[in-house]
Amino acid sequence: MTEKQLADGGFTTPVQTESYKAAAQVPRLLYQLPCYCFCDRNHGHTSLHSCFESPHGASCGVCMAEALYAYKMSKKGWSAKMIRDGIIRGDYKQMDLQHPDPIM
Repeated sequence: MTEKQLADGGFTTPVQTESYKAAAQVPRLLYQLPCYCFCDRNHGHTSLHSCFESPHGASCGVCMAEALYAYKMSKKGWSAKMIRDGIIRGDYKQMDLQHPDPIM
């Protein structure tokens, strides 16, 4: 599936839709970020981007929160290193998955 197909993928919740839209907007950034759902061990993923190359990200709160966090911080001008450091600190856990901000 392409990123566009996944972003338009008919997900059932706003957070699924918005996280895939976020991933489609910043794919190069997501390649540079870790994912802390341990999908590297269970699914062979190599970065946060891997989580959004399939429907995997739609069923994982960690993946969705990290993608939304990465997108939000990138729009504030944060570098990949700053965002990665924030993910490592766990800052992505503050993302509101019940009411995600719309991705333009």
